[in-house]
Amino acid sequence: MKRSALFRLALLSTAVAAIQNANAGSAVAHDSHGHTVYSFGHPKTVAIERALGMARTLGWADARIIAASDVTGYGAIAVARKGNGSVIGAALGRPSRVDAEQLAIEICLKGGGTDPKVRWEWHG
Repeated sequence: MKRSALFRLALLSTAVAAIQNANAGSAVAHDSHGHTVYSFGHPKTVAIERALGMARTLGWADARIIAASDVTGYGAIAVARKGNGSVIGAALGRPSRVDAEQLAIEICLKGGGTDPKVRWEWHG
């Protein structure tokens, strides 16, 4: 194979990878009973619809979106205790896994939660 053909193949592969990640986003839905679902790897509007769809499928009538993003990156959801309930912290589209975890924990602490723990994390 000629050099120019190899270069074109490498360029095409890079372009395809960039296009696949261009539409990646995330959404997190939560209900009043402490249930949480998330969707990632889709455009923001699709991620929102998928998260709410999962919640409806599970029978959660009062689920709502607590966070959504069109930014591709790392995501994390942390949960902390607050009295008899809980506080949810969601960080989406972050540049690193550690950054997503730290931000989710900070959101829980700012919400008045104690002993926050990261429960879910992903990249997309």
